[in-house]
Amino acid sequence: RDGGALLLDLPSVNRVLQAEDGGALAPTEWWLRPDPGATRAVAAALRAFPDLEPAQVVVRDEVAEELRDDPFGAGPEAAFTAAAGVAAALAAVGFAVSATGSLRERGAEFAILRALGAPRRRLARAVAVEQGVLLLLALLVGTALGAVLTRAVIPLIVLTPQAAHPVPDVLVALPAGRVALLLAGVAVTPLLVTAALALRRADPAPALREQGGEAR
Repeated sequence: RDGGALLLDLPSVNRVLQAEDGGALAPTEWWLRPDPGATRAVAAALRAFPDLEPAQVVVRDEVAEELRDDPFGAGPEAAFTAAAGVAAALAAVGFAVSATGSLRERGAEFAILRALGAPRRRLARAVAVEQGVLLLLALLVGTALGAVLTRAVIPLIVLTPQAAHPVPDVLVALPAGRVALLLAGVAVTPLLVTAALALRRADPAPALREQGGEAR
């Protein structure tokens, strides 16, 4: 990498140079900030000047589009997005299987509560709260680890067409809305499975007889 740059006011620099040796610097670049939505029109108007090469007009949005479409940058981004989706699906299935196993193991306990007159809805709420707390903790830890890994890995795998790291460094953005939607998708499946199993109509008598047989 180079040694960086220094931003100075050109008229002030020229006044100092003229006072010292009578020299001056001519501007070689002009930076413009068009009104929102007028970038393409301004760029087209500048490129239409006969004494200006079209390649000399550099538009930040166009450069960003080229970088997004570049296979060296788009490939890792697409792969990481797909991996995140697969991981979310596996997490949802894993939570659902874990909740199902937990409910089956506690079938005798729920049967006793049902026999004592506990309403199914109250049992379902208790199970949902229990599984929800576990799910919330898992999502918080998973989100924190995922954010750390994303910010650590993405800058290492995104390269320029010359197979070099881009300058400036890659800016990793995690949109809060998309992250929340992904977490909601992970949480919905196990909660629905838990609610469905807890609310299903089951006769507590077989579970009580089975428990009584084991106790003998």
